[in-house]
Amino acid sequence: MAAKIPQDVTREDRLIGPLTLKQFLYVLGGAALVFIAYQYYTRKYLYFTEFVLISLVAVALSVSLAFIQINGRPFGLFALQLWHFWTSPKQAVWHKEPRQLVQAIKVQASDIKDTKSEVRERQSGGELKTQLEKLSHLLDTGGTMRAEDQDAVTTQINNLNPNRSSVSEAGLDVEDILTDTD
Repeated sequence: MAAKIPQDVTREDRLIGPLTLKQFLYVLGGAALVFIAYQYYTRKYLYFTEFVLISLVAVALSVSLAFIQINGRPFGLFALQLWHFWTSPKQAVWHKEPRQLVQAIKVQASDIKDTKSEVRERQSGGELKTQLEKLSHLLDTGGTMRAEDQDAVTTQINNLNPNRSSVSEAGLDVEDILTDTD
């Protein structure tokens, strides 16, 4: 028997008509504030302009919290992040703190594991360079290498990709390829 898999799990459930529970509570809160302001107005605690102002602010806030999204984010989250942006300092100042002493890490020879090429290089008596050391040397020198190192790297690259593309076999440059596409 096949099980039904829900498709849109990020969508909130519609509980009261077309509204989600959160939207309904925002609208209900705004309506409650308008009702309270109206009761104060009828008992002559508020002037008409104060009642209208409070009602407009309550309705605008509740409708925006319930329905408006800015850049795919709910208005409440947007307003909170905007407030945080306004109140946070705009200039970062770096205060150098003194270094804390780090205890030396002791590494024993048995902890180091060599690759086969490194073992062969060590046995032949040559200078031992790991792939990481070769890469760091390449990055440190900015791409300039000695001729023998450059030949070694070129042969390694050629060994990695034995099937060259038809473009390099035809002798076309980048400009030739770009003119063909126009």
